[in-house]
Amino acid sequence: MNNNTPYKPRKNRHAKRHAAEQTEPFVFDELETRSQEFRNDRRLRGAQQANADWVAEPLDEWLSCLDAGNTDLCRETMAAFAVGMRETLSIRDALILSLVIDESRCPKSWLMEFAARPHLARTRTRMGELLTCAFEDEGMMPDKERCHTGIGMLLDIAEASPVPYCIQPLAVIAYTLWWLGDPRAMVFALRCLLLDEDCSLAAMIFSAADRGVAPAWCSAE
Repeated sequence: MNNNTPYKPRKNRHAKRHAAEQTEPFVFDELETRSQEFRNDRRLRGAQQANADWVAEPLDEWLSCLDAGNTDLCRETMAAFAVGMRETLSIRDALILSLVIDESRCPKSWLMEFAARPHLARTRTRMGELLTCAFEDEGMMPDKERCHTGIGMLLDIAEASPVPYCIQPLAVIAYTLWWLGDPRAMVFALRCLLLDEDCSLAAMIFSAADRGVAPAWCSAE
């Protein structure tokens, strides 16, 4: 394992996908077509309903994998997240919350609100409270196994996706590594910024890591 690659959980031996499917990269035009379909749906039915329908089944599989410590997302789910995170950052933010906050405190119903209705006052308030608590509460220790499982899935998505679809998965990896207190957060943040200098999440993580800003639990150890 090189120093630029986070720990990646072993594939679950009961996974249904074949190895060839696991590593088959997405063609740029394939993801562009899906993106256009998603944009059209958001225009026709509204962002809230389209976002909710886009992410509901992929989120089920994502949470199931997190619970099982299994990184084997199906190809459809990987594509849905690659496209979804690029098209609307609220889907990206929901995945971040699923890794940083314990599922008992942030159930799927809340994640769906974060993904589909990010502009509602109650949604903004709830997300702000959760992230503030995670950052400031010394007792909010990360679930390292859960986080590394998420990193493994995000790496699969990023490695299979062409630019620009790999950028947001890499940014979430950077955030998760920063949350874990792992210095490789800066490496992944810089990788994102080299691909897209306007990636605000990567810029935030790079700046925080460079200045030694870390979640409160890191200073409590």
